[in-house]
Amino acid sequence: MAAAGAEEQPPCGLCGAAAAPYTCPRCNRRLCSLGCYRGHGGCAEAFYREQVLQALETERDPPPAGDRLASAFRRLRQLGEAEDAAGLVGHDLWKGLSPAERAGFQRLLSSGEAATLLPAWRPWWWRRRRRLVEELGKPQVGEEEEAEDEEAAASPLPLLPAVITPLSSLRAPPPSPLLPFQLPNVLFGYAFALSLHSGDETLLPELPAAILDVSAALRGRRAFASTTEALHAARYDVSIAGYPQCPLGDAGTVLAVVQILEGREGRTDGEDVAVALLHLERLFRKGERHLPKEERRPFSNARRKCRYLLAWSREAPETLVALAEESRVVHASVAQEAAALREEVERGCGGPWQELVSNRVNKGLGERQLIQELN
Repeated sequence: MAAAGAEEQPPCGLCGAAAAPYTCPRCNRRLCSLGCYRGHGGCAEAFYREQVLQALETERDPPPAGDRLASAFRRLRQLGEAEDAAGLVGHDLWKGLSPAERAGFQRLLSSGEAATLLPAWRPWWWRRRRRLVEELGKPQVGEEEEAEDEEAAASPLPLLPAVITPLSSLRAPPPSPLLPFQLPNVLFGYAFALSLHSGDETLLPELPAAILDVSAALRGRRAFASTTEALHAARYDVSIAGYPQCPLGDAGTVLAVVQILEGREGRTDGEDVAVALLHLERLFRKGERHLPKEERRPFSNARRKCRYLLAWSREAPETLVALAEESRVVHASVAQEAAALREEVERGCGGPWQELVSNRVNKGLGERQLIQELN
């Protein structure tokens, strides 16, 4: 739901109120509030869902089964979580290697030396493996040490200051009832860009620019009437922005939003949200230094928006819990779509998904080449 300018606004299309600053992106009806927006129907959520699905279908050719399976591979890579996407990340690099270089790389993998050549990076919001082990049962020998190693490999945690400026001290209007739904959209852009660039904060201004490209809430005055709408809008923006798919995939990025909203074990309510928003503010500030003065406004506006969301979030812990629950529903939906695609690929190719991924990467095959070999 986009906010309109203040000049000559027509009345609300549902209740007739004089001030109707929002426009439904699907039916273009002017609306005055969250209540009227929800009351006029599910236009916006349907709009963004259709846009995402259309974007995912753009590479799809109706005819032969091979083409359908190749498209399913691409869509699964788009939707899949980290473990599905990880095996496909190096495909283009692999294709460029000579046979001797591929053999040398395989030797590095077999000896374990390859791991020493890559910088270890894990998002700071990822759950500790020990917590999962505790939930599933007694840890096996060595699992606790592995959990500690994984925790140490996570990217450095941004520090939370002792005092955060309260919302009442900011020179800004009172929060809109639609404000909470900005946060999932912002966090999706944050998680996507960090994953895409492996948390490398030296990539300036590219890293904060990617966040803006994916988060319409930070890019302008876009409003959303639900968490579902906010996350579908971010997914749509990823699909049209022209970026390569980040290692997390759509499902993994939505899961990252859930994890940040819920917070890690032992943290106070909303602490991880505050850390993410402070990190965002820092990234935009650093990005501004790499731009000419006349091009800094989008970054400075986004930085101020992060500061406002930070102040609001510290006073709304119950709302953060609700946003996390709603984001989990979206994650389940995206993960279910990925599972259905995985089944389609396995039926068409006659093998488990992980074996197909391994076969493709080891042989340097594209989707269609792998389908042709299997057929």
